[in-house]
Amino acid sequence: MNAKPRKRVSGEIRDKEKTMLKLINAVGEIIKTEGYTALGVNKIAKKAEVNKKLIYRYFDNNVNNLIETYVKAKDYWIGLSENMEDILMQADVDHGKELLKSILNRQLTFFYSAEEMQKIIIWEISEKNKMIKDVSFKREEFGEEIFKLIGPYFENADTDIRSLLALQVAGVYYMVLQAKANGNTFCGVDINEPNGMERVLKALDKITDLIYKDAENNLKIKEKADFDKAEY
Repeated sequence: MNAKPRKRVSGEIRDKEKTMLKLINAVGEIIKTEGYTALGVNKIAKKAEVNKKLIYRYFDNNVNNLIETYVKAKDYWIGLSENMEDILMQADVDHGKELLKSILNRQLTFFYSAEEMQKIIIWEISEKNKMIKDVSFKREEFGEEIFKLIGPYFENADTDIRSLLALQVAGVYYMVLQAKANGNTFCGVDINEPNGMERVLKALDKITDLIYKDAENNLKIKEKADFDKAEY
């Protein structure tokens, strides 16, 4: 018996997926080699070697939807949000201490190696752009999920975990951008060298340990005060 020919609809779906992937990859190549200012319909279509009309057909008549698709796929924090079940399990163990260590360490190593994301972050802080702003909001939404997990512990301890984590995350971004831009050291630490990178990874762990130790001490002080008050 002769095999039935495959339905064309399946081929069309695969063709669409392949074309979309080529366009998404083209966005990344342009950002990496020429920067975000070079992004445009004609440039992207040429890089992907497809008709520019397909950008409008597959991305709701808006090239920004294509760029946003790429940025969201590459963003470290948005990618983490897809693993919320694992994150929930880890956070239950020690109020999220080891979870935060892991997230911050991976943020540093990921961002250091992700040249496209480095340029996207520069784009984000260089000009107002609705699409990039929407991506930033997505990161904040994921951050809120993390704070829901660990926040109550720190609220009881009067430790400003949000500000402390903000400084760590911002520090990672700046150190990487500065190191990649001109190769200079920062406070004498060179993360372009293995030893320097290891020092900063250990420092992130140390800061997180100190944050949790501060919270633990504050809770003990509050418990003692409550006990003394009850005894009185």
